Amino acid sequence: MLRTFLFEVFKYCIPLGLVSANFAEKVIPKPRPKNLKRANRAWEIEELAFVLEHAPPHVAAALSVMAYTGLDPSDALGLRRDAIDGGVIWATRGKTGEPVAVPIIGLLRAALERAPKHDAITILASSKGTPWTYDGFSTVWHRWRAKQVEAGLLEKDLTLKGLRHTVATLLREEGRTKGEIADFLGQKTERMAHHYSRDADLAEKNKATAATLQDVIEKRTAVVKPFGKSVKPEAKGK
Repeated sequence: MLRTFLFEVFKYCIPLGLVSANFAEKVIPKPRPKNLKRANRAWEIEELAFVLEHAPPHVAAALSVMAYTGLDPSDALGLRRDAIDGGVIWATRGKTGEPVAVPIIGLLRAALERAPKHDAITILASSKGTPWTYDGFSTVWHRWRAKQVEAGLLEKDLTLKGLRHTVATLLREEGRTKGEIADFLGQKTERMAHHYSRDADLAEKNKATAATLQDVIEKRTAVVKPFGKSVKPEAKGK
């Protein structure tokens, strides 16, 4: 983490003439210990169903967008209203600069329509009707999750970034190719030889993938919510 931080600091400072080179660039990263627990595991479908049903409305709205688009938390929270055009969410991944185009269908459309109304410039907003910051949302999420963990309803290792892993896992289990998943998530891979432009072609290409993601979430959450009632995940050891 220190190497990564210094790498970004030096990269920023070079054009300003503050340093002559990126001194962290040639530092060999420390290998991740093989027995180290994954930082952002994929959510279980029962966990996703519970959180989307029981989280406060303004929090559930943001989590729904993350779950149905696969966007990084910071990218999802920063979506402006003008990111929606022609029934598609157009975004650019902050981490890679790759374009993302997610058709607004099914569960995603319902989540956006169900979200609390507000006048913020962003699609998502806090309970005060102001744009979320990542730190602000993260604080609210951690406080709410902590209460559920204390009650034995959720696990402590449930993270916001884990939702992106959830999307990739579900799509892979449903037979979507790595290339299709990369297109949907806006990932840079060797297979993606060219940079996709922000046009209707990418949105059209992602329609089937978006439909697959929402279908599998809807089907699997229906199994853990019989007769329309919520089933709380059992705490481990109980």
